Amino acid sequence: MSVESVRSSYEAFGRGDLDGALAMMDEDIEWHQAQGLPHGGVYHGLSAVRASVFDPIDDEWWEDFRADPDEVIGLGDDIVVIGRYTAKAKQTGRPLDVPFAHVWRFRDGRAVRFHQFTDTRGWVEALERST
Repeated sequence: MSVESVRSSYEAFGRGDLDGALAMMDEDIEWHQAQGLPHGGVYHGLSAVRASVFDPIDDEWWEDFRADPDEVIGLGDDIVVIGRYTAKAKQTGRPLDVPFAHVWRFRDGRAVRFHQFTDTRGWVEALERST
């Protein structure tokens, strides 16, 4: 069930349906955003994740942001997703095209933990203005 939930979440995100994308996540999710990103760190709770991670994606940083999975691998209570982020930075116009790995932990059918691994340098370089 969790593999299908994860696939559905990424599909919903790709359609711009943030509520649908977040539906599989527990209200108390522990979210580990890659260190080195402007918003890197650990967030506790779905409202903090939404405000600190998802809202700035479209509002501040990216046009046409996508997180497209190439593989979704079920490992019991854990799911690993391997894919690519693509977008165009709003402030610089630079493209983002970097790989990611996401590791999800499920309990009772709900995502309770998320770890993001990505090319943070590619992400930051796309966002940074030249000085």
